Amino acid sequence: MPPNSQPANPTHGGTAASQTLQAIIMRRQLYILTLLLLTFGCENKKTIDKTSVDTLAVEKIDSTEAYSENVYKNDSVTIDVKNDNFNFFIVLTIGNQKKEYDLTKLNILTKTPSEIQWANNEFACMMTWWSQADSRHIFIPTKGINDLIYLDKDIEETDSVNNNIVYIDSVNHDIDKVVFKVENLLTRKSKTLELTINEQNGIYPFYDKIILTKNKLTMTTATEKKSIDIKEINNGL
Repeated sequence: MPPNSQPANPTHGGTAASQTLQAIIMRRQLYILTLLLLTFGCENKKTIDKTSVDTLAVEKIDSTEAYSENVYKNDSVTIDVKNDNFNFFIVLTIGNQKKEYDLTKLNILTKTPSEIQWANNEFACMMTWWSQADSRHIFIPTKGINDLIYLDKDIEETDSVNNNIVYIDSVNHDIDKVVFKVENLLTRKSKTLELTINEQNGIYPFYDKIILTKNKLTMTTATEKKSIDIKEINNGL
C-alpha cells in the first residue's frame, strides 16, 4: 500500500448515494404534490364558477315580473293582456266587474294574444298568434251576460255586425269533401255547407271566395258555387 494512503471508506460512499436518491425522491414528491394542488385548484375554480353562473340564472328568472298591456278600452269595457313569465291571461273589466281568463288552463295555445280585430256591444274578436302564420280567434264578451268563446278551428270569416262566423268544421280526403260551418255567437245555432275537394282546390283553404251576410253564406271554388240560407241561426235576436 502506498505511503500516506488510506483504505476506501465504503460506509461514506453509501451514505452519499443514499442522500442523492432521497433528494431525487423528494423532488418527485414535491412535483407530484404541485400537480395535484394545481389540478384540484382548477376543479374547485370550475365548480365555483358554475355555481356562480347557476345562481345568476336563478336570480334572473326570479326577477321576471308579470306585466299587462291594454288592448281595448271604451266607456264601460277594458281588456288587458297579462304576461306572467309567458303565461297569458285576459283581464276583462265590465263596469265594476272584473274577470280573469287563464289561457293556459283554457288550453288556448298562444304567443302574443294582443290584437283586437273588431269589437261590438256583444263581443271583441281577438287574434292569438301561436305558430308562424297560424292563428286562432278568441271572442271576449263585452256584455256581462255573455261567455268567452274559443273554437279550436280555422275561422275563415267573421261578421262583426251580426256576430256570425264561418269556420272549417271537418275535412275528409277519403270522400273529397270539406264541411264549413256558419255559427251565430249569441244563439250558438249553426248550419253547414259542403264543398267538393279536387285537384284545383285541394289545398287549404279549399275555396276561392266567401261572402257572408246576415241571411246568406256563399262560397265559390274553381269548379262550383254554393249558397245556404242562414236566417234560422239568427232567430230570436
